[in-house]
Amino acid sequence: MFISQSMQSMRKSRSVLALIIIPLLLVISSVAGAGHPVIKSIDFDGVVIDGYDAVAYFTMGHAVKGSENFSADWLGGKWLFASDKHRTLFLADPTNYVPQFGGYCSSGTSPASHSDVDPEAWQIVDNKLYLFYSTAAAARWISDPSSLVAVERKWGKARAGLLQQ
Repeated sequence: MFISQSMQSMRKSRSVLALIIIPLLLVISSVAGAGHPVIKSIDFDGVVIDGYDAVAYFTMGHAVKGSENFSADWLGGKWLFASDKHRTLFLADPTNYVPQFGGYCSSGTSPASHSDVDPEAWQIVDNKLYLFYSTAAAARWISDPSSLVAVERKWGKARAGLLQQ
């Protein structure tokens, strides 16, 4: 009888532990993925998006070159801004402004194809920034709502591979 109670106690302990650890691991992995996107658009000098201001797409409605005078380091890259106000907005919540799909072209999101983007080729959809390798690609992409779903599937696989590198 003592062995039986001991085994039941161990099973309960494992079950409770599993109920605590599994959700915790899921939360940690989702937060880590959301808070630390893969950023491709870093040049040899460590500058992100060829020095364009990520906030300007949202506040000014067009691509604007940033300045070394208004820069911030985040996720291993140097982000340039057109003003101190833009830098402050970015630092308050960077994930609101970073390009989707890690800065890879949103029409492909494959490191092997169309990985270079033109900061002048962009779209904002649902308050998210998407970059493209050309303005023609951006126009095609925005005209086909199903393309976002397909690219999100591709990005999941591409991102997993990039994070392992």
